[in-house]
Amino acid sequence: MLRAAAAYDNGGYAARPPLGWQSWCAVGSCGTDHCFDSQIRETADAMVANGMLAKGYEWIVLDDCWHPTRDQSGDLVPSPTFFPDGMQPVIDYVHAKGFKFGLYTSVGTETCHGGWSPGSYGHYERDARLFAAWAVDWVKMDWCGDERSAEGHANFSRALNATGREMILELCRGPYAGENGWGYAPQIAQVWRAAKDHHDDFSNTLSQINALAAHPDWSGPFGWAYGDMMMTGGEGCDPYDPAVPTHCPKQTDAEYRTEAASYAVLSSPMMVGTDVRNMTKIMEELLLNDELLAIQRDVAHKAAKIRWSRGGGEALVRALKDGGVAVAHSFSWSGRTTRRS
Repeated sequence: MLRAAAAYDNGGYAARPPLGWQSWCAVGSCGTDHCFDSQIRETADAMVANGMLAKGYEWIVLDDCWHPTRDQSGDLVPSPTFFPDGMQPVIDYVHAKGFKFGLYTSVGTETCHGGWSPGSYGHYERDARLFAAWAVDWVKMDWCGDERSAEGHANFSRALNATGREMILELCRGPYAGENGWGYAPQIAQVWRAAKDHHDDFSNTLSQINALAAHPDWSGPFGWAYGDMMMTGGEGCDPYDPAVPTHCPKQTDAEYRTEAASYAVLSSPMMVGTDVRNMTKIMEELLLNDELLAIQRDVAHKAAKIRWSRGGGEALVRALKDGGVAVAHSFSWSGRTTRRS
């Protein structure tokens, strides 16, 4: 029996699994979690120049990297070191380039990067109003700090809706998953994480794929289980210079192919977490791949199922609207994808 997500439509975003970029592993290795005014503008410029925007990668979402504090009135203020002119000029620049923009917070009292920024607990309505005033389009809500609760998730979702602005809510971990579905996530969010953080490590990539493949029928329009940011091309290098985009890949090209092919056939949002200002050959091959993108965004919205295995390999098979199927098969996890009619 299908358990398609009964997610609410907040005005049109996420009718299909989103495509875009998130910042977590772009500057330095995963977990460094820094981002900068100039870097975000350059990323938007690069995504226009390299063809990503034209292919549908319309989201630019910042992680904990904007490192806010609260001013005397209680409003969030971005780090003056990283965003000396505030957040609004960056958001305006990104929007002017044709993208939608997202920011990060936590449901608890602190954010996850060492607790060095306040979470939204006790400020759900205030933060939602501020994000709406800044014209934010996506809010990623993490699961850190004290006072974390499912009730907090629901209260923040209501606060976002009360602003009247269309915004995707992404739940990053929490007690929503259950044996019979994704619990309350589809009723309050458009995107929710299926597993723990994704790192640039193939065993971790497989854990993301397995988490998505375990429940392929529990996602659908306006509600998508997410395998976290894709590591295509490799995380950033240490030490880092934010003005110099680098990659220090920890997976092989074949493993990155497995990642991209699996995310596509499993209907996961495809949000790239590496530095797209420097598009390597494997990044161009996968991120600009028309066939993969067509499969991921096929209007049939039927996520893949593991239907066949032989000799230690497995195949993820997805039905398509035109009556064909997409097959991501894994002989030694090569990650090749075939479209068959």
